[in-house]
Amino acid sequence: MFGLLGFVCLVIAIIGSGLLGAFLARYQGLRCWIEFNRQLDRRESPTATVLHGILIFLAAIFLIFPGLLTDFLGLMLLIPPIRSLLISYIRLRFEAYRTQTNKHSYQQPYQQPDQNDVIDVDVK
Repeated sequence: MFGLLGFVCLVIAIIGSGLLGAFLARYQGLRCWIEFNRQLDRRESPTATVLHGILIFLAAIFLIFPGLLTDFLGLMLLIPPIRSLLISYIRLRFEAYRTQTNKHSYQQPYQQPDQNDVIDVDVK
């Protein structure tokens, strides 16, 4: 009896969180779209708004898949402060990657190999 009750509660929790998440994703997605258009009208860079929109879309995808973990991740991505923290982390990682690749790619200019350089390869 209690096993069936626990299963029913689990199904209700999964469906309820999915419906709530779908409503929140739609609402926040529309707000994000409006803010994106406002920033374009003001000729501002909508980078953060686009990243928020991508994370809201990712949250909606998580909420479509059944399961408690995916619902939890989806609902967490719908909380604006958590999205802002994640965007800050993404920006830091991107900046670190960009400085790392710039450091290596511009270290030495390309030089033509000497004519005396020979590469000997045995092909079997």
